[in-house]
Amino acid sequence: MSLTYLSAVNLLRRADEEKARSLYADVIEALEQHVTDVGVDFCGNELNITVQLAEDQYVAIAGRYSLPWHDDRSELGGWMAVHIDDVYGSRKVIYDTTTPEGEPPGDLSPELLAEEVGAYVSGWHAEHG
Repeated sequence: MSLTYLSAVNLLRRADEEKARSLYADVIEALEQHVTDVGVDFCGNELNITVQLAEDQYVAIAGRYSLPWHDDRSELGGWMAVHIDDVYGSRKVIYDTTTPEGEPPGDLSPELLAEEVGAYVSGWHAEHG
């Protein structure tokens, strides 16, 4: 019974990842032009696009909060990229075009986001190997 449950959960998770990848294909493709190890991360029910830096470090891409699960990106409010270090429990915002809730969204260009994240990731790898 538990094996069937786990298989069902894995199938649902894979379907969710495929949906997320299709919703944010333009962002993922722009990032993949500048960096490797682009993935989709589910933390609870939240969706983030991630770029792995090391085993316990990554860059998370989101909007004001997490990424919405539908086509309407107006809730994003812009893009935010955050370097998360699980070793030290630290977070560093490396790119942020988000605006306060209720205001028009900031720049939603995936190309600018990808360029900034790519430059940060290259610099991080040059410094840390």
